Amino acid sequence: MPTSGKGDDLSNDWESVAKEFISIASLDIGATTVMSWSSFLDPGQAVLDVGCGFGGSYTRGLMEKGIEVYGIDASETLILEHQKRFPNAFVRCELAEESSLFNREFDGVLSVGLIFLLSKEKQRMVLEKMAASVKEGGRLLFSSPFQVCDWNDLLTGKKSVSLGRNMYIEFLQKHGLRLIGEYTDEGENHYYDFKKEEKGGGANNRLLLASY
Repeated sequence: MPTSGKGDDLSNDWESVAKEFISIASLDIGATTVMSWSSFLDPGQAVLDVGCGFGGSYTRGLMEKGIEVYGIDASETLILEHQKRFPNAFVRCELAEESSLFNREFDGVLSVGLIFLLSKEKQRMVLEKMAASVKEGGRLLFSSPFQVCDWNDLLTGKKSVSLGRNMYIEFLQKHGLRLIGEYTDEGENHYYDFKKEEKGGGANNRLLLASY
């Protein structure tokens, strides 16, 4: 388990505030955005939720659509609550940067409210792993402010960091993903929607351009 006692909380202090978070968090923030994004998915396809917490309205919505939901979170308390609420989801208490679930591919990968909690180095590490786990033609959705900024998280007091829109786009383009949309939810959280190019797509586009 990523958490091994007081003073050694590898969940970046989220285990220590997990019960408080469960009591105050809105289950609906971001749900409409995620469900709209998920329209490309068919029943039986699989989604990985990175930083899944204790699940939310979109978790239920995805499962009701027949989507297989997998999740990663570093807080044992949040994962146990997730398992209680959604026993048919497949979740693991693991650090996102080390999770064994990245050993497989998913039709969609999403991350709501996690990326900016990580250090700059770990953000790049996790985004690279998420990009590699998206199947060709699949999509990646994650939330982070569009501007370059930092602030202290209200619950943990830890520093949160946004690498900014340009950096996220440039980094993920190098890993075969193209930005196809940006959204803002009811909590004013900013989302990036990337699609993984299918092999040969780039070459076909160059041929089309060359024909004009």
